Amino acid sequence: MTVAPRSFRDLVREVEARLIEAARGISAQDAERARAYHGSAEPHLGLLVPPQRTALRQRYSFSALPVEAQLPIWDAVWREGRYYETKCQALYYCGALRRPEDLVRAWSVARRWIDLVDNWDSSDELSAIYSRILEVIPEKVYPVLAHWNRSTNAWRRRQSLVSLFYYSRSRRALLPAAKVFPLIERLIDDKDRFVQKAIGWTLREARGPYPEETIKFIEAYSTQLSAIAFAQASSKLPVALRAHLRSVRAAARKPGAGGRLRRPDHAGSVSIGS
Repeated sequence: MTVAPRSFRDLVREVEARLIEAARGISAQDAERARAYHGSAEPHLGLLVPPQRTALRQRYSFSALPVEAQLPIWDAVWREGRYYETKCQALYYCGALRRPEDLVRAWSVARRWIDLVDNWDSSDELSAIYSRILEVIPEKVYPVLAHWNRSTNAWRRRQSLVSLFYYSRSRRALLPAAKVFPLIERLIDDKDRFVQKAIGWTLREARGPYPEETIKFIEAYSTQLSAIAFAQASSKLPVALRAHLRSVRAAARKPGAGGRLRRPDHAGSVSIGS
């Protein structure tokens, strides 16, 4: 069973109508606070995550369709939804996919969703999807992440890092360290706040699978990491090492030290590829 393309808009409205009904009673002020919290330009209904997920579990008229038939519908929901919560339904659907063949199918659709991201929450939900697909088809996903790493779009650059692990303890397959650290290194001096958060988050998660490489990287770039990135990256380091690196950073910022240092000449000592 398939759904004719001309009916996609009706299905988007079906999804949206359920969410609007669920949001009945939520004040415009609360909805605006939610929008401001996400830093998004998209209108918000003000729904919390649990009722949004409940809406998906209650199933829609098309929920019995096979994944390959649902994906074009969810693509329409993502692209045509008028509210942040509408778009989240598409993210939650793809985020629940587990079968490798379904994840492969989702990649051809969800890889384009990054172009409509405008807030950190949607970006992170997308990272959860991309990281799971990366496990299945790294040969297709990694080159895209490497390309995004050089993008002028900050959300693409953020994805190029967060999608490498999302949470490393949840990954069943990981890229070699030589493919991870060059992407982090390239964005060390990025001016975007959310990219800097991604650097710190990725280094924190890298310490699990790559403890030696991660510590060497943080030591080599300790004076270059922004305060945001360093706080995240060092959060799981041994107390003594974290204190030492803090003192090194403080010394680098004393009058006459020149502030933030240039990329260190010894960076090549880190066991990573270029």
